[in-house]
Amino acid sequence: MIPAAPADSYTRARRIELIALFGLLTCFTPIGIDLYLPALPSIAREFKAPIADIEHSLAAFFLGIAVGQAVVGPISDRFGRRVPIIVGLILYIVGSTACALAQGPLTLDAARFFQACGSCAGTVLARACVRDLFRPGEAARIFAQMLLILSVSPLFAPFVGGWMLLVTSWRSLFWLQGAAAALTVVLVWLRLPESHPGSDRRLHPLHVLKDYWEIGRDRRFHGYVLPSILSGAGLYVFLTGWPHVVIDVYNIAPQYFGFTFVLNGVGLILFSQGTARWLKHHRGQPLLMAALAANALCGFGGLVFGMTDWGGILGLIPWMFLFCSLMGSINPTAAGLTMHHFGHCAGMASALIGIFLYGGGTIASMAMGSFTARTPIPMTALIAGFGITGFITYLLFRPAEAR
Repeated sequence: MIPAAPADSYTRARRIELIALFGLLTCFTPIGIDLYLPALPSIAREFKAPIADIEHSLAAFFLGIAVGQAVVGPISDRFGRRVPIIVGLILYIVGSTACALAQGPLTLDAARFFQACGSCAGTVLARACVRDLFRPGEAARIFAQMLLILSVSPLFAPFVGGWMLLVTSWRSLFWLQGAAAALTVVLVWLRLPESHPGSDRRLHPLHVLKDYWEIGRDRRFHGYVLPSILSGAGLYVFLTGWPHVVIDVYNIAPQYFGFTFVLNGVGLILFSQGTARWLKHHRGQPLLMAALAANALCGFGGLVFGMTDWGGILGLIPWMFLFCSLMGSINPTAAGLTMHHFGHCAGMASALIGIFLYGGGTIASMAMGSFTARTPIPMTALIAGFGITGFITYLLFRPAEAR
């Protein structure tokens, strides 16, 4: 195990290594989502089930992340970060194996739930480690740099999933995820320092709930987090509904699905790195407000093109690209502004962000999964609604420091 040291003492190479490792840990959640998206219609055909039933496996995944984060946050504040990360990765391996062996929609849903419970440890605790090791003012910028790595998965995962389906079954996609997690366990064991020595924080459920309540009711928390959650819910609607829209509504082959998805990864990279540069010299609040407003506008534009079918899928893609790309500015900025105030309970604050984020994603995904739509209108209507309400919520609840 590498001992922890003050971040100011790290060489440039060590800082890059840590940020890369933290970024890698956050990748298992999006890989768990993106890699199998092109396979949803194939899974539905093999199980002889409606596509809506298979889309529920996404909702189960989002629910698992929300539940898992509620547990891993307080545990990490009590006992440290490294062991919960390793245990989470092992659970991810077990869940991936169960997904590969699933025999029907319900067993797939259950396996996806446990896979997600494991993936959330890396997502939550990478944020907490950043808050442990680096100065509070650096957090938002480092989150944006981590998002550069996170954004690579939308670039490659749908392509990998779509083309693997030409030579093998959808089950191999989950075997691949388990193997990647196993390699990451080794990296964490060898290269990740323990950034938090633990504390005497109580783990009784009532005390944990009380601590979560105190964090959540603070306007410096929900004033930034709620708007990003609502805007982010539109992203989960997109993730759930887009494969059906592309493959079934517009009749595009699964192996080409990645071409309709790749721009989102490029956009996340551009917006997240632009955000990192902005935050190096400017306040985050104006950027967050502008990004939320633009997100709402793009969601509404997508609805107009979805209702009129102007340009077909080519008319819809630019609006979806901009809507998703803006999350590269919204998420790290909101997280950094929030975590700045909760260094004394970084694990729980990071977990509560994730609980709200993926709890909202679960509801949004289930709402989209309730449709077996013949047009893109249900998807674009939900995306527009979430984007607009996210912006309005920020105007209503933003903290005094953002006014």
